[in-house]
Amino acid sequence: MSWFLNNLGTVIVALVVAAVVALIVINHFRKKKQGKSSCGCGCANCPMKDKCH
Repeated sequence: MSWFLNNLGTVIVALVVAAVVALIVINHFRKKKQGKSSCGCGCANCPMKDKCH
């Protein structure tokens, strides 16, 4: 228990970072499922437009 209390700040920061990464990944998959581009500029002039969809 003392190890946890001594490293409480590190544990909290790690949980916050993990939550942010999880939200970014979830947002990416939601946009991909909706057919939106991950770069945000559309696919009309993209040289890889035939590869991502």
